[in-house]
Amino acid sequence: MADDPTRLAPLLGSRICHDLASPLGALMAGLDLMEMAGQPTPELALMRESVDGARVTLDLMRLAFGQASAGASVDSDVLHRLLAAALAARPRLTLTWAVNGTLPRSEAQQLALALMCALHALPRGGTVHVAREGAVLALTATGHVSVDPALWDGLSGRAALPDPDPRRIEFALLALLLAQSGAALLINHEPESLQLILSQVKAD
Repeated sequence: MADDPTRLAPLLGSRICHDLASPLGALMAGLDLMEMAGQPTPELALMRESVDGARVTLDLMRLAFGQASAGASVDSDVLHRLLAAALAARPRLTLTWAVNGTLPRSEAQQLALALMCALHALPRGGTVHVAREGAVLALTATGHVSVDPALWDGLSGRAALPDPDPRRIEFALLALLLAQSGAALLINHEPESLQLILSQVKAD
């Protein structure tokens, strides 16, 4: 265990997110008190926007990069709110949702990473639609789609992924999780759409 970086990295991600959550919570509470004590000001509004954005980003990072405990699950409504809040913090992006019930925490993590990957293909904004049917999750991004062939060919298994880059680490992490779980990822790319189909059904 101690010599396996693929198992240590998610634990490190969980620890960092956990330790950052408390000071962010304290900042939010302090802003609440300041707003109650006097008239809102542009400076306070800017601080609120920054802290709210940091908290949304932290929640997404915890899901995407943290440890997915065996047997843990996520309610689809909770997951929807988390992902919608993350997209709301980015300009010109919209999320539509057709997922019900609960998802295993590991599957929700794969979806969060897939969403982060898809956002790289929508530099000018667009719409992301997520739907679920049985063991299959389909994420469809529409808009002006711009992809880096090296990243997407690597994620699909048609080629080796480029060396990990901090700005694109979600591609490497998603590929690793798919390999570990045996889940499959199908990628369909058109000029104005990108579809990622995650299937948890293992091949015979």
